[in-house]
Amino acid sequence: MIFRLLLILNVLGYSIVFSENNGILLRYKPRLREAVYTHYSQGESLFTNASYEKKINSDSQAYLGLRTLKTLENGFLLQKIGVSAGNIRINGKMYAHPALGKYIEYELAPWGEIPQAIGNGQQFKVNSLQLSLPEKLVSIGSTWVQTVPKAPTFPLLTEIHYEITNILGSLVIIHSRIDVEGEGVLPSMNFVLKGNSQLIFNYEEGMIIRSESTQYLEVSIKRKGINRSTKMNMNSILELQF
Repeated sequence: MIFRLLLILNVLGYSIVFSENNGILLRYKPRLREAVYTHYSQGESLFTNASYEKKINSDSQAYLGLRTLKTLENGFLLQKIGVSAGNIRINGKMYAHPALGKYIEYELAPWGEIPQAIGNGQQFKVNSLQLSLPEKLVSIGSTWVQTVPKAPTFPLLTEIHYEITNILGSLVIIHSRIDVEGEGVLPSMNFVLKGNSQLIFNYEEGMIIRSESTQYLEVSIKRKGINRSTKMNMNSILELQF
């Protein structure tokens, strides 16, 4: 879940190129050296089962390293990302970060398609990394939509809406939002996912430098004799260190 929330909204390494009419083309680009990011998150969860309730407060911090291993003959990038250090605190108790030492290695098309990926942890999913980029040139006010297919962890078709809200010098400000609700595999199971994020790209560096997001997830089962729900609020910040 940690990598899913992180990597759906914050896939790293954009290149932004100006055209003659001052439009912007978003494309992925390799970086010669490793990019190191810090990721902070804070969450509140409430589990209910009839009259039973359990609350969980958590916060985590991690250092992530992203490297471009090479550019393939077809122009795709071979990249690797993983957690080199970090911890998580749950209801006041400190633990090692669940993704510590884990990595994923994947092929990335310039426009965001990921045809294949391998990793050493169950949290790594190809669709968790995919962030499709618009084909057209964009500017302030431009919008596009990424469609995330159904998955076992979230069995609803999800649309992520993006909008460029400002361009300040070399910085491109992008706002994204998610708002989906519907039934899961069972008619009595309902899912709600809402979220917003602000991403800041430096087009001269060709990469993300900061992302701040909030998400709300609710899963409920209501049928005769059963009334269960899980509600989660999550805030996170991803920031480039060097």
